[in-house]
Amino acid sequence: MEGRRLAELAMAAGFGSTADDLILRSDRESLALLGADEESPLLADVLRWQGSVVRDRGQTTDAENLYKRSLEVARRLRYEAGQSHALNCLGSVAQRRGDLTAANAYYNEARRIAEVCGEGRLAGMIQQNLGIVADIAGDSETAFSHYHASLHAFEATHDSQAMTLVLNNLGLVQMKSGRWDEARSSFDRALTLARYRGDLLSEGVIEENIAELEMKRGQIEAATPSIDRALEVAELRQDRMRRAAALKLRGISLRARGRPADALDPLRTAMALSAVSEDALLGGEIMYECGLTLIDLGRANEARQSFLAALDAFERIGAHGWVDKVRNSLGEPSRPMAG
Repeated sequence: MEGRRLAELAMAAGFGSTADDLILRSDRESLALLGADEESPLLADVLRWQGSVVRDRGQTTDAENLYKRSLEVARRLRYEAGQSHALNCLGSVAQRRGDLTAANAYYNEARRIAEVCGEGRLAGMIQQNLGIVADIAGDSETAFSHYHASLHAFEATHDSQAMTLVLNNLGLVQMKSGRWDEARSSFDRALTLARYRGDLLSEGVIEENIAELEMKRGQIEAATPSIDRALEVAELRQDRMRRAAALKLRGISLRARGRPADALDPLRTAMALSAVSEDALLGGEIMYECGLTLIDLGRANEARQSFLAALDAFERIGAHGWVDKVRNSLGEPSRPMAG
C-alpha cells in the first residue's frame, strides 16, 4: 500500500503540481517498496512515470530503457492500458530521434489498444501525437485534423492538462501557416492553463513558441521576455533539451539584431546540448541557424557545411518543409522526396 501511495503522489506531481525531483524520488521509493520480483500493473506504471521524468529532462536513452521495461511487464500481465501507455511513450522517443516511421507504428498500435480497452483520454493524446508527426512531415491538413479532434474531445471533458498540450501544438501549425493572430491566441490560452496548473515544462515550451512567433512577425524586442523565461524554466528544471531550444532562440534574436558574432556562442552551446538529448529535429534546426549566422559573418564555406549537416538531419527525419528550406539556402532546387 505504501508503494501505491507514493506512486499516486508521483502521478499527481506529473501534472506539474510538484517539482520533478519529488516525482523521481517518489517513483524510486515506489520501485524499492514494490520489490524487483513483484510484477503488477503498478510496477509497469511507476517504471513509465519515471521514464517520463527523465525523458522531459533530455535523458532520452534512460527514458527508453524504462519504457521498454514498463512495456515488458504490462505485456506479461496482459495489462492493456499499460501496454498502450508504454507504446505511446516509446513513440515519443522515436519521434525525438527523428524516426517518424517507428513513431507512427508505435502510436498507431498504442491507439488501437487504447480504443479496445476503453482508454478514451489516452486515445485522444495519441491522436495528438500523430498530429505532431504529420506536422513534422509537412502534412498540415492531417495535423490540423488530429489536433482539432483532440481539442474538442478534451474541451468536452474540461481536461486542462490535455488542452494545454493540444493548444500549443495547434498554435505551431497555425504559425507555420502564417495565421499569426490565431497562433498567438492558441499559445496564450495554453500558457494561461499551464500557469494555472503550475506546469513548468509546458510553460517553458509555450514561451519558446511565443518567442518564435514574435520573431517571425519581426517583433524582436517582443520576443525577448519569452526567451528569457524559457531559459529560466529550463535551468530550474535542469532540462538540457529545452535549454538548447531556448538558446537557439537567443542566437536567432541576436542575429536578427545585427549581432551574428554574439549569436554563435549560444548556438554552439545549443548544438552540444541537443546532441546529448538526442533530439534530431532540434539539432537540424540549430545547424541551419548556425549556417545563416555564418553567412552573415562572411564565412561561406563553414556555412555550407552547417547547411549540409542540417540537410542530412532533415532528410533522415523526413521533415520535408525543412529540406526545401535548406536546399533554398544552398541554392539547390527542391526535389520530390520518396514516401
